[in-house]
Amino acid sequence: MSIYHLVLCGIFLPGIQSTVTVETGFKNYTKYEHGDMNIIITAPHGGFKRPSTQDNLANWPDRADGCKDSFGKCVWTHDCGTTSTDCDARTVNDLYTRAIAQDIADKIKDITGFRPHVVYNMLSRRKLDANREINEATFNVPDAITAYQDYTNFINQARSAVSGPGFLLDVHGQTHTPARTELGYAIPGSRLDSGSYTISRSSIRSLGQYWCGNDNVCFKDFVQGNRSLGHFMNEEGLDAVPSTQDPSPNGESYFSGGYTVREYGSRVGGDIDAIQMEFDRAFRLGLRNDEDTQEKVARAILSFRELNYA
Repeated sequence: MSIYHLVLCGIFLPGIQSTVTVETGFKNYTKYEHGDMNIIITAPHGGFKRPSTQDNLANWPDRADGCKDSFGKCVWTHDCGTTSTDCDARTVNDLYTRAIAQDIADKIKDITGFRPHVVYNMLSRRKLDANREINEATFNVPDAITAYQDYTNFINQARSAVSGPGFLLDVHGQTHTPARTELGYAIPGSRLDSGSYTISRSSIRSLGQYWCGNDNVCFKDFVQGNRSLGHFMNEEGLDAVPSTQDPSPNGESYFSGGYTVREYGSRVGGDIDAIQMEFDRAFRLGLRNDEDTQEKVARAILSFRELNYA
């Protein structure tokens, strides 16, 4: 059974002093900062903890490629046999994203007086990929499984704490060209290019159905138009796709949204939507060190919330 620790932390912001309830999971491998508004921020790839033989965990090797079974399905264990590059386990961390998630939450608090819920994976992606299903995420290492369960339990706690509609932002990093923030709604880039996507298959299904019913043309405003998060990032002078200025990837590399937005957004039901935010490397560095950039991102998020979730 997982062990949790509750602590109260003083968070100091310009002109504001507040207390945030912080809950940590098994061996501090995960963390949940309780919020008081209808925004949840998650950071699955920003941790750096790498348990080793010093922790009496010599049986926790790094995640690597999996194997294929006789049906061509990937098997994710360290002793599955001959590995396959078709079962590639990505292990590179998304630099600065853990700190960025916290910075954005703090800046939203600074602006509004309310703070989002924030959930962090503190483990290196070599040990746990919290944005995958449990087998690929953990390679069936017992401590990794426990940490994964803690992480998903924290997300579910945050979702349950939100009263009424809200949204989750899953924070990531990427190195694609051109450099821009990629916003993922569980809609493939090719579908954005062609405009042939539907409300029911997106991770903001609840938002779309509330305003548009089953009108997929109406829904485009919330993904590519002037009610989209990308639009409000453009309004702050920030590049994003999809948005009014850059409505689709146009055949370029693009992350449409991974396990978290698909599993914990409204695509599968409920009224908590989810959007994956993929920041390019240079923007992440600026976002980490520049409070003005942090404020622009926070204002874009809040403008999106005010118009669509009021």
